Amino acid sequence: MDENGDAKPVWSRLTFALQPEPVPVLLRSGVAVLVDVIVVFVAVRAALVMAGHPSEGLTHAVLPAVFGGMFAFLGSLGGTTRSGLVRAFALAALSVPVTLIAIGVRPLPIASGLALATAAVVAGVFARHGEPLATLGSIVLYIYFVPFVFGAGSGVPLGFLWLGFAVMIVCTVALRVIVALVPKHRAPVRVRATDEASPPDQVQGKGFLSRRFPLLPGPQLARLRRTTLRSAIGLGIGAIVVSATRDHNAVWVLMTLIALLPPGLPLTINRLVQRLAGTVVAMVALTVVDATIPPGALRLLVLGVGLVLTIAYVRRSYALSVLGISMVAVIAYSQVQAPLGEALLWRGFDTLVGAVIAIIVTLLIPVGKRPKPVWTTG
Repeated sequence: MDENGDAKPVWSRLTFALQPEPVPVLLRSGVAVLVDVIVVFVAVRAALVMAGHPSEGLTHAVLPAVFGGMFAFLGSLGGTTRSGLVRAFALAALSVPVTLIAIGVRPLPIASGLALATAAVVAGVFARHGEPLATLGSIVLYIYFVPFVFGAGSGVPLGFLWLGFAVMIVCTVALRVIVALVPKHRAPVRVRATDEASPPDQVQGKGFLSRRFPLLPGPQLARLRRTTLRSAIGLGIGAIVVSATRDHNAVWVLMTLIALLPPGLPLTINRLVQRLAGTVVAMVALTVVDATIPPGALRLLVLGVGLVLTIAYVRRSYALSVLGISMVAVIAYSQVQAPLGEALLWRGFDTLVGAVIAIIVTLLIPVGKRPKPVWTTG
């Protein structure tokens, strides 16, 4: 049965689940984010070399600033020039303490779990106000999540981290200025994290935030509270396991959980099917990459294509977006100089494990009238 109680053949449901959404491909946004990553990486790397950082571990020292700048720039797109610049600076600056927290708690299982659960709750609170705060909350969550799962910045002297972040903030704001100079019809647009538009009958709440960004209607708020709760529980437990075991399999499982159990979205069978389909295609594509492109700089091109695909299709086709982020994650986690064999061996299996855990959490913490994942149909 679908969410409206209609019975349809499984094949028909699968076909519908994999159909693209009737929204534009955000190609300019994907390319803009890739440019930001390249500029920040080159600038921060050059600054660290000039400051005397040894060549060993240099990329590891650069990554925290790259991750922070990528999400800050993504969150700055759209809106007015003034609001875009404010978001660029605020998110870039926020990434500094958030990343340092991720570095500090990673060796501590309980602290890791509490920190990621808190980040999920913060994202859920933002989602209660609909767009654009729902997307902003998701970006804040990922500003913490990505450095945590990659262990980016661990063991890097604090002085080099501060320098990298300072260069990143300057680059992020400067790139947002350049975006403001691009004609509006050609400028990269805001990326939206939610599946549905905010309804017109939002509720005016108390406080500065609620007056400017009204709350969603009561039924949606109730669903969001449950969604946020199960996301915080699932991600918190996953973070504890990652911290306690330092196992790369646990990392892949946690990455699947955050994709299937985000604080602001209910788990549907459609999303699960799209996740699995994107992962399967990514495994085939990465097997071809492993066999045809030798370890080295050429694989950075594949990583760049994957990043653009992730952003450009995040609303158009979740399956293609998963294909992109899977390529980025596997290549980045394995490093471009290393074979992909081990990462490929476990990536697909761990995605299945993560999907099973997500379904179990959903069954234990039901949302709405149906205590299980449901199909969504048009």
